[in-house]
Amino acid sequence: MANLEALLKREAQAEVDAIISEAKSRASEIVASAKEDASSLTSQRERSAQSQHDALIVRGKSAAQLEAASLKLRTQHELVEDAFAAAKGQLDALIKDKGRYQAVLPKLLDEVLEALGSSDIASVIVNPDDKKMVSDALKERGVSAKVETDKAVHGGVRVKTKTNVIVSNSLIARLESARDELAADASQALFAS
Repeated sequence: MANLEALLKREAQAEVDAIISEAKSRASEIVASAKEDASSLTSQRERSAQSQHDALIVRGKSAAQLEAASLKLRTQHELVEDAFAAAKGQLDALIKDKGRYQAVLPKLLDEVLEALGSSDIASVIVNPDDKKMVSDALKERGVSAKVETDKAVHGGVRVKTKTNVIVSNSLIARLESARDELAADASQALFAS
């Protein structure tokens, strides 16, 4: 019986050893698979994090570029507006300086007379301060037209024909009519890159 018991113990031990060996082998496979899954998951998350990081950088750069462009446009607009305000200030100073303005106002009148023909002129409308200067200029040119005043006319003349066509020619209006072209030129000069 002792032999049988020893034989059964050996067979039981062999079976236990085989089960333990199989369990260790299976545990090694599970651990290896888990490590592989963990490594794969880590790599996937690293790639995802890198993609998110790259996307954030691209969005940040885009936002910064938009803000810079907006700031540049605002600055351009402010500088152009300042330049036009300065130009208008210079024109206002010229208009107030009667010595200098006396050389300019008759030329503005001449341009309109040349365009319309002096015989077709019914009246010339000017600022009250310019009435004498324009009356004298009309007499010098042999044009008999009524000179009317309007405080709204500033730095130039408004001429009305006998057919009720009205043509204005003033320094400020000329500056305003050239605004878009001059603004583009000023912006290009200020921000040429």
